[in-house]
Amino acid sequence: MQLKLYVCAYIIFSFSFSNAEDLKTVLRDAYNFFPDIKKSQSDLKNAKKDLQISKTDFLPSIEFSASQGRNISKSFPDTSDYNYTGINPTTFDIDLTQPLSYTKTINLKQARNSLKISDLKDKSVTQNVLFRASKAYYTVLKDYFLLDVSKKNEDNLVKKLEATEKRFEFRDITKTDVFQARARLAEATSKRIEAENNLDVSISDFETVVGRKPDINWFESSETKVTTSNPKDWSKFGDLPKVPSTLEQSVDIGLKNNPDYVQTLIQYENAKFDIKKSNLNFTPEFSVSGSVGKALDSSRSIERKDTYSVTAEVTVPIFNKGHNILNLEKSKNSAIASMKSMETKKLDLTFQIQSAWKKIESTKSSITSLQVSVESNLMAVEGVSKEAGVGTRTTLEILDAEKEVTQSESNLVNAQFQLIISSFELLKLCGLLNFAYLQI
Repeated sequence: MQLKLYVCAYIIFSFSFSNAEDLKTVLRDAYNFFPDIKKSQSDLKNAKKDLQISKTDFLPSIEFSASQGRNISKSFPDTSDYNYTGINPTTFDIDLTQPLSYTKTINLKQARNSLKISDLKDKSVTQNVLFRASKAYYTVLKDYFLLDVSKKNEDNLVKKLEATEKRFEFRDITKTDVFQARARLAEATSKRIEAENNLDVSISDFETVVGRKPDINWFESSETKVTTSNPKDWSKFGDLPKVPSTLEQSVDIGLKNNPDYVQTLIQYENAKFDIKKSNLNFTPEFSVSGSVGKALDSSRSIERKDTYSVTAEVTVPIFNKGHNILNLEKSKNSAIASMKSMETKKLDLTFQIQSAWKKIESTKSSITSLQVSVESNLMAVEGVSKEAGVGTRTTLEILDAEKEVTQSESNLVNAQFQLIISSFELLKLCGLLNFAYLQI
């Protein structure tokens, strides 16, 4: 009967309860809480501002200046009726400067790439937070399940010890059987304490990522014990995310969408732009400037003077201590380093996707075998218990059979946990771990 509950709940993926803590709520809460998300969004806004600044560099600069003063001069001999001259010179100037340089075009292209990189970093941070929140959520569920298995085993061994002690009173068994039952109970108690500690740690990690404690209430009544209804919640481990259908498809999607890898492609492109900018240090620079000025009372004989000027300027680099040559070499070295980093990231990403895919496939096979193991161990316990009733089996053999059931149940829980975490890891490597793909 217990096996049927496990299998049925595993097949019915969509089963849920009205008060359930679901993954969608956890991911939304983690996204709204985790500080790295807000930091990444601020960096993205700054990158947008940098792009706007690069666009405005193509506009001319216009400056307005004004001055006013008082000049007093004396002349000897003075031909005027006065022995001194006092004037109030006033000037107004408007200057316009327009540099003509290809460097601005390159800077604009790099700013656009930098915005793309910031956007990819934001996606990478979001993926990391969603993956960590998913793992924290399923770790809490797993540890609840393992604690349930430990409690059921401990409760069962308590009953077995009581029954063993009563049988010993009637001299039906030996003292050795009692000691063996006590030893198994002590071991089960130790496992239960360990499971409780693991659950406390997983809840703490959940709170760190999501910003609150998990609302684990999977049943209509809050008084319903997890230990009596655990198989119903198997659907939470059965609702796997949709992953690419083949390994080749996973690799192709990852090389196109993985934000960390795509960043290296754009960084390499920016490195090549740096080489172009370094080459411009060997070429002339051009600029055009114009000014309009007005001077009032500039001298005793001039009441007003207007000036207009247009200037074209060219600057030719001849010798700047070899900095242009050294900067060009640095740019080329940086481009080579960026290219090698891109190649390394591609190899690492391909390997990680292959590992995650193979882990998923092997875990699926393990789950099938572990389900058979649970079924077989349950039947073995039933058979050993009946045989012990007629004296053909010992208490130790019963305890061993029940221990095998507990171990196989724990292995099945861990395997199902590993399957779903590996699936989310594959989505992260493929660049698909986002709200749009998860339909949240």
